[in-house]
Amino acid sequence: MTASPANRALDHARDLHNQLIALASRPWMADTLAALARLTLAGIFWRSMLTKVETVRALAYTDTVNGHEVIRHHLRLPAFPLEMKPSTHTLFSQDYALPLLPPELAAWLATLAEFSLPIALVLGVFTRLSALALVGMTLVIQIFVYPEAWWSTHALWMTIALGLAAHGPGRFSLDTLLGARLGAPRSAA
Repeated sequence: MTASPANRALDHARDLHNQLIALASRPWMADTLAALARLTLAGIFWRSMLTKVETVRALAYTDTVNGHEVIRHHLRLPAFPLEMKPSTHTLFSQDYALPLLPPELAAWLATLAEFSLPIALVLGVFTRLSALALVGMTLVIQIFVYPEAWWSTHALWMTIALGLAAHGPGRFSLDTLLGARLGAPRSAA
């Protein structure tokens, strides 16, 4: 007996579904997703840090627009030593008034966290701890600074950070490389 066209289509769809599930279940897929999550979360907080400090422009190239030479910049880096913009102090003293912390200290703590935690995430070192720190920072922002931004922004940040805290950095990370080296049994000499 031959199967009806509807049954053949259903069997084909079922096979395709099973193949996609098998592909998504491969370890490299979870590792790639973890790396993408680390880079995404790092990018969010790194760009926020760049709005708070004086920056330098790097990786510039020139382009011609309407016959005029224009300098384009692909990467902005913080100037060293970190120098807080005056507008950052104003924001933390007037708009972001956090309880219990003086505005100057809150501004520096937020900026240093937004500088160091993205670097740790990109490298994949102290990933779970960095992600949990960003969960805490996101909660502070949600509760005290932008309480209306949960569904538009903060829920996404929290989901990414909690996913990293729960599942770790994946194999493409220094955490995994160092863990394998430090956790490897020593051979008897």
